[in-house]
Amino acid sequence: MPVDRGRTKEEVAGEAWMAMYRFILGGEGQRNFHDACEHTGLAPGVLKTLLSLHPGQPQSMGELAETFRCDPSYVTSLVDGLESTGLAERRPHPGDRRVKDVVLTAAGEHRRDEAEKILSQPPEALDRLSFTELRQFRDLIEKIVGA
Repeated sequence: MPVDRGRTKEEVAGEAWMAMYRFILGGEGQRNFHDACEHTGLAPGVLKTLLSLHPGQPQSMGELAETFRCDPSYVTSLVDGLESTGLAERRPHPGDRRVKDVVLTAAGEHRRDEAEKILSQPPEALDRLSFTELRQFRDLIEKIVGA
């Protein structure tokens, strides 16, 4: 463990963030995501889109582009991937016919649930923590997410 005397809160926060980044996007976290892609038969971007949609909550193509911080044409290709597999469909927005909403189909809800089951499998690295440490870790993450 690094000694934190004389270090700023920002420096320690940066180290904590990079550790989380390596934990989620490296090793087991990355493998879990690609296992979910393989199981669902979806490319990573299409799976990310599927996971961004929620049952009974239409989302406009523009909102997806803002969420992903990408060009709307890229969102079009992602939604095309979901539509071609019957997992989502485009519908006209009730307040503005120029806007298209994306809605999960029943098959999309099922496939999303399957992906979430795979992604919710904890990595073996968490076995290194005691039950008390896991609870603390969970509570700290929930505190951050709730901020």
